[in-house]
Amino acid sequence: MIGQILREAWISITAYKMRTFLTMLGIMIGVAAVVLMVAAGQTVQNEITKTFDSMGTNLIIIGPGETVSGGVRGGRGRPSVSFDDVESLRSLKDIETASYIVNAAVQAVYGSNNYGVNVYGTTPEYLTVGNWEIEDGIMFSERDLKSGRPYVVIGQTIVDELFGLQNPIGKTIRLKGQPFTVIGTLREKGDGLMGDDQDNIILTPATTLRQRLRSSPRPNYSNVAFVKVTSEDRMESVANRIEYQLRARHRLKEGTDNDFTVRLMTEMVEKVRSVGLILSLLLAAIASISLIVGSIGIMNMMLVSVTERTREIGTRKALGAPNKWIMFQFLAESILISFIGSFVGMFLGVILSQIGGYYFGREVPISVWSVIISVSVAVIVGIVSGLMPAFKAMKLDPIEALRFQ
Repeated sequence: MIGQILREAWISITAYKMRTFLTMLGIMIGVAAVVLMVAAGQTVQNEITKTFDSMGTNLIIIGPGETVSGGVRGGRGRPSVSFDDVESLRSLKDIETASYIVNAAVQAVYGSNNYGVNVYGTTPEYLTVGNWEIEDGIMFSERDLKSGRPYVVIGQTIVDELFGLQNPIGKTIRLKGQPFTVIGTLREKGDGLMGDDQDNIILTPATTLRQRLRSSPRPNYSNVAFVKVTSEDRMESVANRIEYQLRARHRLKEGTDNDFTVRLMTEMVEKVRSVGLILSLLLAAIASISLIVGSIGIMNMMLVSVTERTREIGTRKALGAPNKWIMFQFLAESILISFIGSFVGMFLGVILSQIGGYYFGREVPISVWSVIISVSVAVIVGIVSGLMPAFKAMKLDPIEALRFQ
């Protein structure tokens, strides 16, 4: 029975090829748009995960406290976490290491080439904290940090912009007119979460940066400090220990607000991922509007088909065809149109998403959700769009149908 119904449905929809194609077009566009949006959302999620993995998710970030004026919280206050504070945190339980940065934006010059760079004054432990690896050369040492040596370790963007094909190790660059010797290069990381270039970076001892590039009224204080925890499941307890330690060192009385902030990278990851998920769902919901339009197109075609085939329906009923057979016949046609349109749309969506990924240089996953969405849409849209025409055909009186001109 099912095979015969499907054969007759196929004969019926292929009898009017152009009309059937135009009806399918709405479903094809709708499914393709949804598949594209789902792929875009998953790509964003993957990029977020990749970026945070490159930074390390078992990080705790310590910054200046928030300013409060007239009961209203403002931006960040002045630096409040000293180099010695960070040193003291390394001895706490479950902490792998800790580091800090003081930063400056300057022009780097080598020969006739110059490039705007971010210079981070930091410690040797920043490699571990920031998940950086040395590509060539070495990292500066604790002795270099204490003596303020003019050494720099540069990112791959700086290598490309200033040195091209030359080996930068041992070369001298100038930052704010001051000479610095390149002793190492960092392994490439690529773009960050906001599309920023993570490789546009120069690392130098913090003492060197304070002495040569950027003076400060608080020279022994960091802009941001980082603590790397041994495992993610101990982040909360370590954060509490850090807060207790810093409050004690800063001699903050009970009831006094912290003059520093402690943020867990895991919390930041979850917030960004939730925003990405909401954005993906919103885009998919917008794309689904075309599916509604497509389902209306199928319903309209099937209603026209019922009207055009009134005499055929009457003849079938007069020959003994049961009502459910008539209903299943039109439902089958509606579902078949929806199925074909959905799978063609899924195929187009996957192909276009891969082309887009290649064009923008991103890896776009082919998700099983594409298949699930296509099958679900095909069944739901096909049934919903075909119900009204199927019931209309089923309820036709055979005598009146045979009289229809």
